[in-house]
Amino acid sequence: MKGTLHLQLRDRDGSLVDERRVHNTVLRTGGGLVAQLFTGSAGPITHMAVGTSDADPTSVAVDGLANDDGAGGPGLQGDVSAPIPADAFLIDDDELHQRIVVRVRATMPESAAVGTVREAGLVSRQGSDDVLYNRVVFAPIEKGPDHDLTLFWEVEFPYGDLQWLVQ
Repeated sequence: MKGTLHLQLRDRDGSLVDERRVHNTVLRTGGGLVAQLFTGSAGPITHMAVGTSDADPTSVAVDGLANDDGAGGPGLQGDVSAPIPADAFLIDDDELHQRIVVRVRATMPESAAVGTVREAGLVSRQGSDDVLYNRVVFAPIEKGPDHDLTLFWEVEFPYGDLQWLVQ
């Protein structure tokens, strides 16, 4: 499984202000979410979220995104998660490379997540519980109240004889 994230920060005129391209870490909670699909006890990815932490991007133990200034003070202003409509997901079968590719696009609107954004993730919201699937840490982006932050996720699921993955 492999994932990438492309972020674009745009002003009210639609001009590109900043962008990032980074790789993804699937978390322990994300692995559990995929495993629970076998029993039907997992919900779908419903939200994206952003946060303020730049702690170890490879740690699989993270189970939530941070929202503070690093000194215990307030972090991002406004909502730090946004729902992803079902029609924002595109699923392709790349037979040549034997992989299913899921692409999703979601936007944090102007009033949401105002401040210094350093991390993002996909979330399965199940009632009042959030299960964080993945986490991406990137160089800080300064999101103002007149910016939209759009995140383009791409997650690959290989299929076929996967024994070559085991060393």
